[in-house]
Amino acid sequence: MWYENDQLSEESAACDHALDSKNGELLLKLSDECKVMAEQNDHLMLQAKHYYNSFTCLSNYLYINHLEGTERDEVIEKILFLCRKALRKLDEYNQEKEMYDTELSYYKGMYYSTVVNYCNILGQIGRLPMAIFVLRPVAVERFGMGLGNLALKLTQYGRLDYDSGHRNILFYKTTQLLKEVINSKDSNVHFSARDQFKEELVKFLGEENFEERLGEIPKVDFLHEVPESFACFGMDDYSEEFSYRKWITSQCLALNTLNDIDYSSDVDHDPLHLPNMIASIKETYPRYHGLFNQMKQEYVSARYMIFDGMFNLNTHFSDKDVFLVNTFDYPAYGLNIEKIKSAYRSLYSLFDRIGFFLNEYYDLGINQEKVSFGKVWNKNSKLNDYAEENHILKALKWIKKDLYSNAVSEYKEYIDPILNRTYEIRNIMEHRYLKILDSSFMIDEVDKIDELASSITIKEFHELALNLLRVCRESMILLVMAIKIEEDKRNKSFSEKIIPSITLDQFEDEWKK
Repeated sequence: MWYENDQLSEESAACDHALDSKNGELLLKLSDECKVMAEQNDHLMLQAKHYYNSFTCLSNYLYINHLEGTERDEVIEKILFLCRKALRKLDEYNQEKEMYDTELSYYKGMYYSTVVNYCNILGQIGRLPMAIFVLRPVAVERFGMGLGNLALKLTQYGRLDYDSGHRNILFYKTTQLLKEVINSKDSNVHFSARDQFKEELVKFLGEENFEERLGEIPKVDFLHEVPESFACFGMDDYSEEFSYRKWITSQCLALNTLNDIDYSSDVDHDPLHLPNMIASIKETYPRYHGLFNQMKQEYVSARYMIFDGMFNLNTHFSDKDVFLVNTFDYPAYGLNIEKIKSAYRSLYSLFDRIGFFLNEYYDLGINQEKVSFGKVWNKNSKLNDYAEENHILKALKWIKKDLYSNAVSEYKEYIDPILNRTYEIRNIMEHRYLKILDSSFMIDEVDKIDELASSITIKEFHELALNLLRVCRESMILLVMAIKIEEDKRNKSFSEKIIPSITLDQFEDEWKK
């Protein structure tokens, strides 16, 4: 069996030894060798393990060397490439093979470890919402390193949250996770990691009366499985709204930083907005808040249209008596599909709205008629310099790379394959002919028969739309956090001066059309 492979054991031991000796050159050499071994092998699990060893060597190389700028980005792109390769091989094996007992146990251990390491890289590049989202299911399974690293990500996340109430709740949930992991008997949590998790907990509780305070922390009560059913169409408006809000939180789609860890209906609202901002006395209008209002409205409207399009199975009256030809390939037509398409397009425009915000806030000087999310990150843009001093701002640059398939290294394949596919479908939908099919049964045949169409199943289309929603949500949260970091810097420069404040009232729900 693959998990009894002696060559792999020796390879892993060599990688560990290179880290222990802090031999950077050897780590690079081993990383390349493992990558070659993965490419030459035809067994999915052996490929996955070689890719795993390759990217962990490179991650360890990054850990012991303080790289900066383009050199660091190139190494991280290669790590992401190798890690995503490993995850894809693991997913393929899981789909192809039914595993039991020993093999399943080894598979889970390797899969969970790969996810944890992947999320650590996402955390390093500032993509904390995505790191928490990907890590959470592993923590649900009570994998020790998953619990501990989720706690560390929540700590970072909480420190960046401008809402002190949310920050305290995130920190409280962090202590619950840390307590569980330091008391865990999971052998995957090695001694040094356990000590690190305990040190983090001591920072929250203090050394004095530590054991007593530790005993007062309740068990983790917020890690639950995601429900599979949400829709209550055909019932009254209350039931539909309840179902919608349950779907929002269980899919981590609320513009609410508490939703990243808590999937209950307690966090089904969208309080996220810009932090306190310093403005010139000449500014008589809260222009950035107005822009962010519009971004939020477009996001929540697209979110509902996707929900409605996915779960409303009723035929709308506008689709009745509309003559269409049966092409015998099970295409999906109707208002519900068009709602999702419309939301898909709207969400892509949100990224350009973020680019517009950044252009104005950082005074980048790009013509308003030409600004886009891609252009604000052009090679000579001042935003790149600001991003080197603000790692959350740079996280938006990493999203741009995934979104538009940009890379500074040779590893173009490092790009997130799901986001890359999302972008491909968007371009087909905008400029060519996308055919959405009710079933995967005909997908290959349609590509042969209908030469004009690019085909996708309705299931994949729904999954891409959901993922796009999450990335939009992540981007808006990161934008707010990046602005918070900049505003804190500006506040320090005015530390000796009194700055008068103006309170902005809430736009009431009954005013909305």
